[in-house]
Amino acid sequence: MEHNHNHQTRISGVHGRTLLLCIIINVAFVAAEAVVGICSNSTGLLSDAGHNLSDVLGIMLALVALRMEKSGSRDSERVSRYVTLANAALLLAAVALIVKESISKIIAPEEVDGAAIMITAGVAIFVNGFTTWLLMRKNDGNINMKAAYLHAATDTLVSVGVVISGLVISLTGWSVVDPVISLVITAVIAVPAVKLFVDTVRLIKKG
Repeated sequence: MEHNHNHQTRISGVHGRTLLLCIIINVAFVAAEAVVGICSNSTGLLSDAGHNLSDVLGIMLALVALRMEKSGSRDSERVSRYVTLANAALLLAAVALIVKESISKIIAPEEVDGAAIMITAGVAIFVNGFTTWLLMRKNDGNINMKAAYLHAATDTLVSVGVVISGLVISLTGWSVVDPVISLVITAVIAVPAVKLFVDTVRLIKKG
């Protein structure tokens, strides 16, 4: 039993270090992507940065869950639920802001740098792909690690969509494609965020 406990602790430690590395990589990239999005006037990149931020929050929650697995504390579980609720609320607020900005740019299109969008989203594919590989490699059947790597895999696919929008803008000059893609991405974020918010509220009410 002692040997098994030590083994589980070691595995949890490896998972924790992997999750922490993924958080650092993705936080740095989210900041860079947001800056490029602002400079290139791209709501698509900003919404992709928001989606990547949701990935970071998901990884953080996985890290919290791993810590709770070790402690088994009831208080830790309660705190975790409120952290989850706050994360869901922040995501929904970000979605509302991006939708507002996207609609205004559909009504009054502005010039967008398609090349900057393609390059930045291409880097996002690499970053998210590397994160997915790291999490998948350290999965070991752990449900929290699996949830985290599914988050990263989804982000990789979303970034592919942003690259396509950048390509279309570069070839055609149709800047309206950028906010349209942005609305699609925000829908991808909003659906699980709403579900997470509702489910967490129910759990908190149950106590």
